[in-house]
Amino acid sequence: MWSVYIYFAFLALSVVVWSLRFKHLDTPQKILGLCLAITLLVEAYAAHLMFQKINNSFLYHLLIPLQYLFLSGVFYVALSGKRIRRAILLTLPVYVVAVLIFFLTVQTILEYNSYARVLKNVLVVAWVLFYYREVFIGVKVSRLEREPMFWISTGLLFYSLGNVFVDGLMYYLIHQSYSWARPIYLINVFLGILLNLTFLISFLVKREPPKVATPLKPYPIPL
Repeated sequence: MWSVYIYFAFLALSVVVWSLRFKHLDTPQKILGLCLAITLLVEAYAAHLMFQKINNSFLYHLLIPLQYLFLSGVFYVALSGKRIRRAILLTLPVYVVAVLIFFLTVQTILEYNSYARVLKNVLVVAWVLFYYREVFIGVKVSRLEREPMFWISTGLLFYSLGNVFVDGLMYYLIHQSYSWARPIYLINVFLGILLNLTFLISFLVKREPPKVATPLKPYPIPL
């Protein structure tokens, strides 16, 4: 279980750094930090229930939609394209309705909500790819390693792509054997560690101010 403690250590450290640097952060980072703070509280209680051998699935039926709403807010603020921003807003009620349908039909409050998780991860990957598109087409960033949204997006890309497969298998494996589901769960934990590490970096890096092009000095033309 040491990997779970490392996961919580990075998550808690990210929240602490976010709170200490709050005044210096951009709006997307502020929204992200609030999401992490809520995640820390909910997952800490979920871990407590897990150690008590109490089913904690009901907490994630609430947490996963909340995470999607916050992450959508991060990309809504960070992206500049009107169409993609409009698409992000449109998916919010659609996602909530889809989660309710999953909850009422296929995966009850005491079951692993893999459908809601997979849908969230697919949508987040789409927003990340749109961010990359804006960066590379618009050439707005000169040094990606000093761009907080680059670290946020990269962490979410690896985490979400990996968990599309993890969550797709988890629901099936839980119903077959917990011993089969454990290795898949550990993959989820390691992806979470990587994600929180990139979030921590995004709170620490300082964005490079945009360079203003200096006008060329006219040279005398020889007669």
